[in-house]
This record gives sequence, C-alpha cells and structure tokens, in this order.
Amino acid sequence: MAVVRPFDKLPELNSVAVLLVCSDEGLQRQLAEAMLREKKSFTISIHLTTSLPLPSERDHLRPRIDMIVFMIDIKSKCSLKNVEASLAHVDASFFLGKVCFLVTGVGRRTSCHRSATSPDVTDLCWSHTRSFCLVLWHTDEELC
Repeated sequence: MAVVRPFDKLPELNSVAVLLVCSDEGLQRQLAEAMLREKKSFTISIHLTTSLPLPSERDHLRPRIDMIVFMIDIKSKCSLKNVEASLAHVDASFFLGKVCFLVTGVGRRTSCHRSATSPDVTDLCWSHTRSFCLVLWHTDEELC
C-alpha cells in the first residue's frame, strides 16, 4: 500500500484528478456530481475512496492525483478517525496546495470555532490547517 505523492506521475493537459476521501459514500457522491455539473474549460475526473491507503495493485491504472479532499462529518467521530488515519498515507509535500478539508454538517457557521459538541473535529481543523497552511471549507450537509 503506497503513500500518495504529488509528483509520482506526469500531469495530463487540461485535466485534473480529484480524490474524495470520505466514510459517507452518499455525501461523497453528492459532492462529485455537483463538481461534474459545473461548467469548466478543463476535464475533471473524480475518484472516490472511503480511506487511504489506495490499493497498490491498481496504481498503474490510476491517474496522477492533483488534489485530495478529506471530507469530515462534524457529527461523526468515525469520520474524524478515518481522516486522521488516512493522513498518514499522504506524503508531506502533497500538502502544499493539493489538500483541503471539507467539514460538513456545520450549519450556517462561517468559521471553525471551538465548541463543546465537537472539540476533536475543531482540534483537527485548527492543527492541520495551521501546520500545513491548508484550505478549510465548511458546508451544511446539503452540497447542491
């Protein structure tokens, strides 16, 4: 099982490959469909996985991964543990502009505040976004 590295394959012209990592496959598919519906001047391929590492036996068929989106459901500790375990399988250099966290289920809040209901999730958000200068998006559960 291999670590995901940013420059292990050549990029394709006018194309981007996004990897969505989420334990909730329904939410994952909803985001993928919304991304594909958007008008764009490039080709986008979206790959779905519930966790990392990716199986190494299909590595030769897999395109270069240009961005990884870790989706965290703020109401699920399982989701948080899945993301934390998956982070160990991403090369540190991949974090430079190629990884983001999407936190779902936060309602209409505009920033990740510490709260009594989700201290583990907010700790993960703050520690990783500060450490790696990551993008942190928040959304309600409705992605469309």
